[in-house]
Amino acid sequence: MTLEEKLEDLKKRCETAGFPYAYGKFEKPTPPPHLIAVIATADNVMADNIVYYKPTPIRLDYTYTLKDLKQQEKIENEILGDIAWNKTEEAYIQTEQVWQVSYYFVI
Repeated sequence: MTLEEKLEDLKKRCETAGFPYAYGKFEKPTPPPHLIAVIATADNVMADNIVYYKPTPIRLDYTYTLKDLKQQEKIENEILGDIAWNKTEEAYIQTEQVWQVSYYFVI
């Protein structure tokens, strides 16, 4: 599966679960809650100046204004249910007046 197909699958999962989704950023202002995916720092496996394995690490940011644990469970069970992931602690972004939690995983 190509990277484009993997990102399209992630988009479909997010939208099927009922979350507005964008890769990189939304083209128009989109009020929270929503999900934004970006490629995180790569951790390629190399030897002799050849890349043998290049996983695609993703950071999926969940931005929201009201805490709703059921929404986070939906992300964890419906979108990431078959994917191994790590999660950051919730952070309040004062300038935006929103909460954010990030999920890290490899596709």
